[in-house]
Amino acid sequence: MHRRPWLVICATLGTLVVLGAAVALWGVSMALQAQPSTALGAPLAISDLQSARRLLNRQVLREAFHGQPLTLTLTAAQAEALTQDMAARVLHAPAALTLADQQADLTLSLPLQQTPLRALHPLGAWLNVRVRLHAPPSGPPVLQAVQVGNLSVPPWLARWTAERLARTRGMDQLAMLALAAIERVRLSPTQVSTTVRWRPELSAQASALLVPPDMVEALSRYHHQLARLLSEPLQSDGPHHAPRWDRPLSTLLPALMATAQQTSLASALSASTPHLQDTAARENRAVLVVLGLYVNRVSLATLVPAARDWPALPTRPLTLQGREDLAQHYLTSAALATDLGGRLSDLIGTYKELLDAAPQGRGSGFSFNDLAADKAGVRLGRLAAHDPLTLQSRLASAQSESDLLPTVSDLPEFLTAAQLQQRYGGIDAPAYQALMRDIDQRIAQTPVLR
Repeated sequence: MHRRPWLVICATLGTLVVLGAAVALWGVSMALQAQPSTALGAPLAISDLQSARRLLNRQVLREAFHGQPLTLTLTAAQAEALTQDMAARVLHAPAALTLADQQADLTLSLPLQQTPLRALHPLGAWLNVRVRLHAPPSGPPVLQAVQVGNLSVPPWLARWTAERLARTRGMDQLAMLALAAIERVRLSPTQVSTTVRWRPELSAQASALLVPPDMVEALSRYHHQLARLLSEPLQSDGPHHAPRWDRPLSTLLPALMATAQQTSLASALSASTPHLQDTAARENRAVLVVLGLYVNRVSLATLVPAARDWPALPTRPLTLQGREDLAQHYLTSAALATDLGGRLSDLIGTYKELLDAAPQGRGSGFSFNDLAADKAGVRLGRLAAHDPLTLQSRLASAQSESDLLPTVSDLPEFLTAAQLQQRYGGIDAPAYQALMRDIDQRIAQTPVLR
């Protein structure tokens, strides 16, 4: 009796499925491990950030964006401390970095419960990733070897996976742009030195990436509206007082967001723009980019060449709770969070405050109220991107600055590094974390940000 062909096909497919499942299970068992291969490092010291201070110098950054090479050199200890701290804050994972001649070994221990593979937790609690990087004579480092647990992964497969993960987060083009700017990397057992050069063609790519064509119209809309709002003085505090030319953020942000809300809702009636959430997020981002650049005295023409022909924006002090610095922290963090995400924006804000507290620097000291404005701005930016319609509704009806930012005037500020250490034990110490929780609670109770 002859077997029917379909029975043979089903049996073959069944065998392949079983073999595939067995191979996948073997791969998972090889990749997952019961213990982390590295431990959390010591708390970051302010001295570990000293080499990066020049990155905050506006003149240095201006020269870099005009094509001058910018070199950052870290000792091996500084590089490892920064790697450990960034991994802990962004990935919630311990990390280790070992340097050699033109080579670096990076180890990450990812808790499986915090990854999409959490269902596999019974097979192992940790995903230990070891990466070996090689520094060629020019350009960025290249992957030389990758190991996940006891499983060796071909570098090409690791690159493909990393590219796909970056694409799902919308960070693939930004990552490629950053890598293209790296001119050379020098690695030795004692230090790491990286030189970047911002070439003219990268500016065009960055502009296209940060400001896609469908966003130019939105930027123009809010630029023109901001110009009109800034051109007229506010009502004075009384009949005998001169007109006010400063601009509380509460007089600008709600007005711009009201326009964003109207534009988003109007677009919902158009068959050409059916995605209301995406349209609202784009409008929100345009508002925050226009305000974020304005508060930092940066021309929108640096991103959009067409903006050179738009009306010039009058120079006005833009304040939040009566302070220009709080408005700068708030709006800069909000704009960054729409692109980089909350954790990276929080990281930038924390490192900036630590540099301000450094005794060798010229900063104003570590200020918890600045940090609170950073965190509130990050929350604003994340809502703008991920819950855009709700944010538009809340901001369009905001009445006062307490709707935008909780009271922060009682928070300690202008602390030196020694005072920060003496009073709070440094960052991540229990007293520091307690104050961070208090700040987070205040932000959670703020009407616009709740």
